[in-house]
Amino acid sequence: MCTFWLAHALALVGEVSRAREVFETALACANDVGLLAEEVTPTSGEALGNYPQAFSHIGLINAARAIHQGEQARHNR
Repeated sequence: MCTFWLAHALALVGEVSRAREVFETALACANDVGLLAEEVTPTSGEALGNYPQAFSHIGLINAARAIHQGEQARHNR
């Protein structure tokens, strides 16, 4: 969830490209059906903690929305 919070915050301050990069990196940690764990081991990618983790999915949705809005705003300028 914290990684999605980072992507969300980056989008809110106008760092939309960096936000998308962070978002896509975090999204790559989802399993084959799109579920996310509470944590992921950086070296192996192993899912740790609660699984599936609803808070991670809420962070994903909020970050995706902020990135989309940031991209739309940039496109409309």
